Amino acid sequence: MNAFDVIIIGAGPAGSTCATLCSEAGQRVLLLEASRFPRDKVCGDCLNPAAWPVLERLVVEERVRALTSTTPEKIRFSVADAGSTEIPVPKSQGKGNTSELVVRRRDLDELLVERAIEAGVQFQDGSPVTALRKVSGQWEVTTSTGDYHLGKRIVAADGRNSVTARYLGMHTSRRRKGRIGLQVHIPHPTGYDSALEMRIYRHGYGGLADLGNGLANLCLVANDGEMKELRKEAEIHYGLTSACAWRSITPISRASAPHVAREGVFLCGDAARVVEPFTGEGISFALRSGALLADILNTGKSDCTKVQASQEELYRRGHRDLYRSGLLVNRLTCLLSEHPKIAHALSPFLLKHPNLLTFLTSKVISI
Repeated sequence: MNAFDVIIIGAGPAGSTCATLCSEAGQRVLLLEASRFPRDKVCGDCLNPAAWPVLERLVVEERVRALTSTTPEKIRFSVADAGSTEIPVPKSQGKGNTSELVVRRRDLDELLVERAIEAGVQFQDGSPVTALRKVSGQWEVTTSTGDYHLGKRIVAADGRNSVTARYLGMHTSRRRKGRIGLQVHIPHPTGYDSALEMRIYRHGYGGLADLGNGLANLCLVANDGEMKELRKEAEIHYGLTSACAWRSITPISRASAPHVAREGVFLCGDAARVVEPFTGEGISFALRSGALLADILNTGKSDCTKVQASQEELYRRGHRDLYRSGLLVNRLTCLLSEHPKIAHALSPFLLKHPNLLTFLTSKVISI
């Protein structure tokens, strides 16, 4: 049985960031991932400018820019049967080249894991967690490979449907019905000009982003029972065939975890609070939450109960402050996606006032 200071479950942006920074501070870190890398992930594939400070701290900013990617210059907002309008992508107010970037999620995640390994993190993919239990004040983690590991702290960064949080009762129960997300990578549709596209269909919401090398990422979100019709709408709009290899995720949303830290277990990224894939902040919030948690875990490396309780309280407060502002547009878009009739009723006003769309977009693409 191997012993670690921190065991991190989930090798997405939140988990890999936390792992790298903890290891560089001298902690023994194990990073477990259920899937085999590299792996695709249902995601909008947009890297918000707010992510760059964390990427710079990880010393991977130039490596991220070297990945196949695009920097969109405009956003096209359209509504089925109502028309469309275009606005420029707002320029970041930060220093340097901190623009919005579209990059394939599998490439980004693989790069971040490579960085964690370079920092001394022990990484095991293809290792789903099958059991968690307290043993002599530490956590014993069992994986499907039959391995047992002991950790003073556990970080659950395994997504909105976190197995870890479910094992420990740190999530509220899932709704039986909810919105569904679909994603597919497709060749550029005929006439596509590499704009970021946001479209309100009759049965839901969709986004299109240019990944580079003639490939685009198409995401769809619909209420339960409407995805079949939404998919038909999108296939007709972009001239797709039904043979596309769609990936799905459900539910798209989940209530924020009532406990983001308890008994030495810390929820991070979407495991703690889901940022819905509408306006591109998901990856940046995951990176930032991973960095926040690492800083707290590195403040006191002792396993004493007093230090653990202090870390938990610091993380609760820091996590609350991180997500307190900056999600207004995301919530608004979420509301419109849940209620397409409201979106269609508002669409003539939005299309006639592109300055309003520019203002709302600037609240998202900023740093």
